[in-house]
Amino acid sequence: MQIPDITHLQFKVLCQLAGRERCGAEVREQLRQVGVRQTGPAFYQMMSRMEKAGWVEGWYEQAEIEGQVVKTRRYRLTEPGAKALRQTREFYLESLRRLEENEGLAGA
Repeated sequence: MQIPDITHLQFKVLCQLAGRERCGAEVREQLRQVGVRQTGPAFYQMMSRMEKAGWVEGWYEQAEIEGQVVKTRRYRLTEPGAKALRQTREFYLESLRRLEENEGLAGA
């Protein structure tokens, strides 16, 4: 079993995108709710790296809000992203299972 090449923050983003597309602001808000304090530029740099890795697909969408045209960035999980999510999940579940077996933590 090999350690996945993904950060905990990237894993959380992939989890949020599993099942449906979301706008960047929504993903950032969900990250804030679990204690992640990233600036907008840092968040979008991370998302750009995830796009380059092929894990997510992003695009701009325009909407009119109170007479103002606003561009939002939307994201969806790609098949390679779903694979990275599954592999990472399986790695940690297997690691926890082994820990419980080896250390008697099943009842802890």
